[in-house]
Amino acid sequence: MNLSLVSVRYSKALFNLSVEKGITDDVYKDITLLNEQCSNVEGFRDFLQNPVIKAKDKKELLKSVFGKVIHPVTLSFLFLIIDNNRENILRSVFLDYASFYRKAKNIRSVTLYSAFEMDDAFRKKIKKLIEKEINGKIELSTVTNPELLGGFILKMDDKMMDASILGKLKKVKEHLIQE
Repeated sequence: MNLSLVSVRYSKALFNLSVEKGITDDVYKDITLLNEQCSNVEGFRDFLQNPVIKAKDKKELLKSVFGKVIHPVTLSFLFLIIDNNRENILRSVFLDYASFYRKAKNIRSVTLYSAFEMDDAFRKKIKKLIEKEINGKIELSTVTNPELLGGFILKMDDKMMDASILGKLKKVKEHLIQE
């Protein structure tokens, strides 16, 4: 069976349960935290996916580390994943749940690439401006890319707006080559 289909089924089941219990925001915060741990804590994902480590030991560690931090439904869901030996799809489940959550809450995901590091005040200002423009909520992530030289690239959904100096230089180059 296609693993992406499996992760969608698990995430949809978790999302439907969280809607039923009125805890979608709590579960979203939990999966965001867990996803960050899988990305940032060295060895965490390897620990979860290690077939040699017994399910009982994995669950005990998760309960001791996250038991008081995440919602019991989220913890039970993690235990279900472990019991079914599906740890390898955990990251996909987190991403799929986030997608269901953002769609239900009408939150759009936006990535802003800029040539310089943005401080929190500037980030909040940009976020407010974009939310006003689209008349909705966004989750803004920023990426610093000095190669842009200046300006920015904004990606939202499947659209991209390139207002970078690098982008303008590429257009000038293409124009000169065509002539």
